[in-house]
Amino acid sequence: MSGDPEIQRSSLFGLVNFRPRITVVLVFLTLTVAVVGYHFWRDMGTRRVEGMAKEAQRIFDAERAAGAKDVRLDPEAVEERIREWLGVKVALPRDDRLFSYTSATREKIGNDAAAAVGLTFGEDPYLLLIVRPDPLRGMEGSPLFSESSFLSWEKGGNSFVSWERDGVVYFLVSSVDLTYAFDLVRQYFS
Repeated sequence: MSGDPEIQRSSLFGLVNFRPRITVVLVFLTLTVAVVGYHFWRDMGTRRVEGMAKEAQRIFDAERAAGAKDVRLDPEAVEERIREWLGVKVALPRDDRLFSYTSATREKIGNDAAAAVGLTFGEDPYLLLIVRPDPLRGMEGSPLFSESSFLSWEKGGNSFVSWERDGVVYFLVSSVDLTYAFDLVRQYFS
């Protein structure tokens, strides 16, 4: 065997022969699967956020089409409804001169329980959508995005600001400029 140019080397367990070409192919195949899996996982969160944003916009447009409401709901009563519906404690801003809560409805966003809170800040209408992801779907330990950051964008003439805190996803939708909507979230909801 000393003159044989093709030396067979075995693995530590003696089960597989060492073949450099196969090893390189397997390493590249493993890396490819890992990269594709990562992109799929990342895009799944993006699609989920986009789906929630579409539902938030639909609810916001329906509330605006229903017209202005002269109803002023007590923030404590709205928080209690949210606690009953979602099982989470939410603290809403309490400045009566600036905020007026006009509606609170129970919603279903995909498979997730949600609460939609209609409010006005000054004269501008907003919708705060609060979504508690279903813990049985495995999303409890994997947030859609970092809890210390916000996502904000404009689409179809509406501004969206989204953030996550304590496993609960929040969407604020409004027809005001994105800068004003983001400042409202930063000052009063974070």
